[in-house]
Amino acid sequence: MAENLLVQRVDAIRRLARRGHAAPLAKVIAKSRAEDLAAVLGHLTAPEQRLVFANVKDDGMAAAVLTSLQGDDLLHIAGDMPPERFVALFEHLAADDQTDLLGRLPEELRESILQRMQGEAREEVEELLGYASDTAGGIMSPLAFRLQDNLTCRDAIAAVQEAADHELIYYAYVENDDGQLVGVTSLRNLLTHPPSTKLADIMSTDVLSVRAETDQEEVARVAAKYDLLAVPVVDEARRLLGIVTVDDVIDVIKDEAAEDMLLMAGVRETEDEPGGRVRNALRRLPWLTITLLGGLLISELISAFDGMIKAEIVLAGFIPIVMGMEGNVGIQAATVTVRGIATGRIDTGVARAVGAEVFNGLFLGVVFAVAIGGYCLLRFGEADVAASVAVAVITGMTSASLVGTLVPLSLRRFGVDPAIATGPFVTTAMDGVGLTIYLSVAALLLS
Repeated sequence: MAENLLVQRVDAIRRLARRGHAAPLAKVIAKSRAEDLAAVLGHLTAPEQRLVFANVKDDGMAAAVLTSLQGDDLLHIAGDMPPERFVALFEHLAADDQTDLLGRLPEELRESILQRMQGEAREEVEELLGYASDTAGGIMSPLAFRLQDNLTCRDAIAAVQEAADHELIYYAYVENDDGQLVGVTSLRNLLTHPPSTKLADIMSTDVLSVRAETDQEEVARVAAKYDLLAVPVVDEARRLLGIVTVDDVIDVIKDEAAEDMLLMAGVRETEDEPGGRVRNALRRLPWLTITLLGGLLISELISAFDGMIKAEIVLAGFIPIVMGMEGNVGIQAATVTVRGIATGRIDTGVARAVGAEVFNGLFLGVVFAVAIGGYCLLRFGEADVAASVAVAVITGMTSASLVGTLVPLSLRRFGVDPAIATGPFVTTAMDGVGLTIYLSVAALLLS
């Protein structure tokens, strides 16, 4: 339903933009959400995008549209906008959103905008730009609701009412006289206790926090594990630098999941800047080279058993089945393991996770060994070949589960992202291992 509405809105806006009907176009835009309008712009040509954005009359909406645009869509709009216009729109954005948007703009334009920003706003953005974009510091908002530990609930509620510059207030972070984070309490606590209650009496002193250099994936893991709406970011002296809010956590989870999915296939997101397509193709080259080398080794392996295969030609027909089954089981085990590492589930039981996947491989191996071996026996009447296929399927699928689990765990142990090309590596490895098991077992039984 929502997709149909988006398609209808795209058609309406595109039709009005092409005809140059500014007044009706402005009315349609005014009735749209910023996120939907950004999605619409992704379906338009560059001139149409600039025309539509020029008819966004509300600066708040225009700023929100900019933060939702990605890649070339943002560059098409930004290319015609003077730095002064960006500065005016930035007044409607939080510091972390300003930083994120600046980080996606060309360097020359980014510097021009920063030069025109004034006072505290510029200092906040420059400080956030100093952190790596994939760390807690790079995604945090410096606007955290802070209270002194000697205040009462009455004082805290009054402070909440005066905090007009805070976009979102999830928790009240309590600091001591030295500016150190010593506690946290919820807004519900402030409202359900007597007004004269001291914050020190109701706050939780066990504050879950992260450092500014903490990887954003670890921040998302902390928020998900403990059901936090915001995660405080502190320095080495436990002074509060800012907070990472739940909307940023959701973005991190989405981006990390997409990145891991691409990395497991041995690729990265396509880059559209000049030369980006060539670099993207070259990044795939090493993993495809590994696949090629693996294929050549498998070819040599088949040649080594050439005489046996010619004598029992039925063996050749089951090679794709054995390799395909083992490769799929290995990929499934690797995917589950990488996901377990990302969510922190495996951290609490590595041996249990390995054992579970090996059991899955063994159980599935027995099931399919009976099915494939039985088919071979009934179809060709070759008991030795059927036994070879059955044994190869059981041992191959069990070992595939083991390899698919151990590869990402080993990569993590050596400080490498477990998702990096786990797919191509496991598939190639299991093709060689599975075929070796199959032909070796066949040679042993048939001899």
